[in-house]
Amino acid sequence: MLLLLTPRIKFFYASLNFLLLIVYCLLLSPAYGKELSFEEENTANTITAPTSDTKKIQLSIGILSYTPSASLKNSPWEETFARLNTHKKYHFSPIFLSSEQLIDALENDQLDFVICDAISYVNFAKQHGILRLLTRSNYYSEQIISSEGLSVHVLNNNSKISQLNDLKNKNIGILDVNSSMSRLFLEYFLSQHDLVPNDNIFLGIIDNTQDALNQLYTGQFDALISKSGLIYSFEHQENGMIDKTPESFSPYAQKLRIINPHQDWQIPFLHSSILIPEWPIAKAWFIDETLANDVITSLLDNNIESASFFSDQYQWSIAKNYNAVSKLFFPDKIQQEYNTESSDNFSPKIQYWLSFIIICFLVIMLILHLHSSKGLNSKLTLSKESLEQEIKERQFAQEQALNHQAELAHVARLSTMGEMASGLAHELNQPLSAINTYVQGSIRRINMGTDKPEDLIYALQQTAQQAERAAGIIRRLRSFVRKGESHKTYSDINHLVNEVNHFLEIQLKNKNVKLILELENDLPPILADIIQIEQVLINLLKNAIESMSEIENPEIILRTKRRDHNLIELCVIDSGHGISKDKLKRIFNPFFTTKSSGMGMGLSISSSIIEAHNGTLYAKNNPILGAQFCFTLPTQEEFNQEEMLHKQST
Repeated sequence: MLLLLTPRIKFFYASLNFLLLIVYCLLLSPAYGKELSFEEENTANTITAPTSDTKKIQLSIGILSYTPSASLKNSPWEETFARLNTHKKYHFSPIFLSSEQLIDALENDQLDFVICDAISYVNFAKQHGILRLLTRSNYYSEQIISSEGLSVHVLNNNSKISQLNDLKNKNIGILDVNSSMSRLFLEYFLSQHDLVPNDNIFLGIIDNTQDALNQLYTGQFDALISKSGLIYSFEHQENGMIDKTPESFSPYAQKLRIINPHQDWQIPFLHSSILIPEWPIAKAWFIDETLANDVITSLLDNNIESASFFSDQYQWSIAKNYNAVSKLFFPDKIQQEYNTESSDNFSPKIQYWLSFIIICFLVIMLILHLHSSKGLNSKLTLSKESLEQEIKERQFAQEQALNHQAELAHVARLSTMGEMASGLAHELNQPLSAINTYVQGSIRRINMGTDKPEDLIYALQQTAQQAERAAGIIRRLRSFVRKGESHKTYSDINHLVNEVNHFLEIQLKNKNVKLILELENDLPPILADIIQIEQVLINLLKNAIESMSEIENPEIILRTKRRDHNLIELCVIDSGHGISKDKLKRIFNPFFTTKSSGMGMGLSISSSIIEAHNGTLYAKNNPILGAQFCFTLPTQEEFNQEEMLHKQST
């Protein structure tokens, strides 16, 4: 509609929107927020272990253990405490506690630091205010592994178990070396597949890898569950194999295979479950920042040599984000971790001008994009009739058709990013504001004469963390709008749906649209170009949102299910007015649109993308209200048992 106005009116309208956007962002600027103080006294009673070093201040670290009688000697935590106790002022004592004992100690403020699994940490952070500092990790071939998963192993010749549901009424061994596996994570994994211990499955816990493998080989166990990568590392070490690359970890090259195998960039091992962050070390609420920084500095060591296998001692890396764990395991207690630290004498004028510069830059980019879109829209409008006639008269060669489709899809993605520019600006403003806060706080400390580098470490670490957060947003944006050849990989359709949900989260909130996810579990992977399938799904969701602009309490259902033996179906179901019969027949035709400002290419491009993936995109009206757009994609079935046996024999 703005394109139809006179230049003077357009300038006035753009200026008004520009001023409103500046006022809105300034109101959200942290310069107008409450200044907080975070200096705290360490006044809690602590649990202390006997030590010969009586000159140091005694501090206690509670370690979640399923065998509370465990000792530090010859344990994977030995190197951790050896590093900590090089501190000149403090002595750190380990206290191995069960989950119940750990909760009691936290309630009575008897622990200075806590080491526990990710799920317990999220719960403790909510109830007792602990804050993560670092995440437990391992090193493999110069890769830091700070995520954990579970792997279900069976013998290659066991044809009775081909999927996770086949574990019912079976004897399952749990390989839990040094209590490294999260029991809560194991319970969640089993419950997701209707497996109930001591009801329809029977569990036995073993701490020795060789004993566990012997019992699996002799048939005492039907399957073995372990932390991902643990068994393969043991087999390579025992056999003295030269090939130590991740590719050599294929279970089909050994005597075992993995049920429901997944490959993820976070760990170089196949796994059967989802991935969650490794165990964190967290500080109690009363521990000051100086002591927390000393702990971080002592445990971070960038000069560690890369290991070919999991090392016997735990290492530590920068703390991961545990919000995904909170949303997955505590859906009724979803929380966001706010950083309440703020400089106590921060200049509002500096924040004002920084916010002004950022907003000006974003507005200029938006105006340039609108100008580019105007020219593109004019060209497409002028060539509409000639393109329709030309498409009827001739068919392009296969390579030309694919290139043309890729170009149009790239333009559509750029147009989508233009429409979502406001939401992206808001999302980027948060980490940039946090970076500004930490940088200005550091400047203030320097001006005050603080010349100790350790005093600035925490602020610099938080600055780096927020910069990485902003970089992640930019990487996601660049990945979506990238221009290149189609690249297909095996992917989880439900993971793709969750990525798109996060991508459109701000737009859904702005339109007050409720998105309901009905995702079927244990769907086989699909072979697809992730960016193209995300583009199709985003286009269908945006159309559904626009179709409900005049509807009260708009609602969209996003459903995945296995329709046939080799097909997965994904449906976007809205509660709008539906589609008339005459338009329903032509809705996928090029240049046909029901929007006043539409180009009529979105659904046509989406249909071409799905057909290129050997699938089908179709639309129909709901029985009562609204319409639904669904598309199907072929699946990659599990390896055939006979084919695996043949590979093993050859």
